[in-house]
Amino acid sequence: MSACKVCHLDSKNHSKKLWVLHQQAKICTFCQKNSSEHSEKLWEMHKLAVEKGQFCPFHKKTEKLYPITIGSARAGIARVCRLNADQPNDVDFVQIHMSCTVCGLYLGSPEEDSADVLDGMCLQCFRTETEQTDIWYDIPHASKKEDVNC
Repeated sequence: MSACKVCHLDSKNHSKKLWVLHQQAKICTFCQKNSSEHSEKLWEMHKLAVEKGQFCPFHKKTEKLYPITIGSARAGIARVCRLNADQPNDVDFVQIHMSCTVCGLYLGSPEEDSADVLDGMCLQCFRTETEQTDIWYDIPHASKKEDVNC
């Protein structure tokens, strides 16, 4: 019996894959977070997104990956495609995203972080799937200020 360094559970309460994942200090290629911040399912989903995104359909080969940050967004990864052009215009960076399993739209950062819980769906498809379609869910909690007289 030995306890996990990450979640402090007994080794018998882990699958073999999750045990190995928690004992290694791996960094996720997709989100640049530590393996301890991923469930087994989320790790596999991020790994699959990288594998799909790394393949260039135009060149029909697997391209190199580079870290990229656009504006004030969080760091991500991009596929580097070499073009038949003069330098410095001979490189094209194609950012890699996860897409919704239902509608196919790209997921945002919160949806990518919770992809295992949302089952790879965007928040809108998840709400539709779980029948949370009432107007009440569309109103932000702090948007309405009411005058409260005691």
